[in-house]
Amino acid sequence: MTTLKRHFLSLLTAFVLLTTMAVNAQVNDSYKTFEDEFYEELEEKGYDIVIIENDKVRQFMDDRTYSKPDKLKRYDFSIVKKYSTGGSSKPAGIQINWTSDTPAEDISSVVVSLVELHRESDETLFDGDLNWTDVKRYYPEVNSTSYLLCNMCPERYCYYQVEEFLKDGKRHLLKRGRFYTDGQVRMLRVGGMYNVRDFGGWDTEFGEIVAYGRIFRGNRPDPITEVGKNDFVKNEHITADLDLRGTSLGQSPMGPITEVEYYCTNNQRYKLALTGTGGPLAIARDLEVIADVLRRGGSVFLHCNHGVNRAGSLSVVIDGLLGLNEADINRAYELSSFAYGSVCRGKSLGEMFSIIRTYGRPVDSLAQCFYNFARSKGVTQDALDTIRCQMLGLEANNPLITQAHSAYNAYLEYKGL
Repeated sequence: MTTLKRHFLSLLTAFVLLTTMAVNAQVNDSYKTFEDEFYEELEEKGYDIVIIENDKVRQFMDDRTYSKPDKLKRYDFSIVKKYSTGGSSKPAGIQINWTSDTPAEDISSVVVSLVELHRESDETLFDGDLNWTDVKRYYPEVNSTSYLLCNMCPERYCYYQVEEFLKDGKRHLLKRGRFYTDGQVRMLRVGGMYNVRDFGGWDTEFGEIVAYGRIFRGNRPDPITEVGKNDFVKNEHITADLDLRGTSLGQSPMGPITEVEYYCTNNQRYKLALTGTGGPLAIARDLEVIADVLRRGGSVFLHCNHGVNRAGSLSVVIDGLLGLNEADINRAYELSSFAYGSVCRGKSLGEMFSIIRTYGRPVDSLAQCFYNFARSKGVTQDALDTIRCQMLGLEANNPLITQAHSAYNAYLEYKGL
């Protein structure tokens, strides 16, 4: 090859490389504009950006292994130990710091007030006509100058203020601030408890995202602390305790800081929850209770002992009814592994999907199969419509709701029932 040709090829290669770099830069700029400009603008306005998940949970959620058909069907396979060895499910939160010149002996209490909004506002909202029933309050020690603020919903404009109340009746405003939350999985810090999380945040086949703040799951609330009652029961407006353990406590240990209705059912797990003696009856009772609580504007906390097997089996049914795909139901189930460091997924969970699919025609979606199962076990149409409407933000006459009725009738005809 002549020197001239080599020179020409070098120039051509350089031109192609520079062109490719320019195109990639334009793509990256477009991506930045689409993805990051919103956050850059918020930061310019003085917002901190808070990721609600801890790093390990976020990495687990970004791992799409369960979306691969060969991996999804292998229920003896789990990826969770790549990300957790136990105790790492709690959110990082945001550290609020302030200063005070008041001697601790003169302070009656310190109060951190938090407002979470879907729209942008500013800290002066605390001076206006604020609906204080929507304000969350936290109570640091009187000699504290910092507090770890947790349990926020994602995609919220958050505004807070710190006040100290003195024994002589005066009050001092110590600090105000703002931040914006990002993320999906809302795991909560609750004093005395673990493995507590929100059902919200998941995409569904209905094109809607499951609402936050209405259904929660976790371990037994028996050891909940007074701080836990405030931070979880009061601030999250928990109105019902659904105990799946079968032995009634008579009343909820989550009271009396606020009035909490108590329900107790004797649930089973996995295959037995769907086919065992009394298993489907308990599931049906659970769904009717949840629907009734949601219909009245309340929020429900469901639990067994550890929040894994019985609570997990009921959660699979709820997630299925709401339209999560099989991969995301698996992901949602496996999040319990972060609290224990063990693999909370296996063949028993896979058997549930095999059973559920027998409740549908070949044309039925997974969500319809879950719907058909629930109706076949005695859950009323109204209860299932209520759960879907309340959790997905749909009206009762929405075709996404009403189509399930005709599909269920078609399933009955298909089965000759």
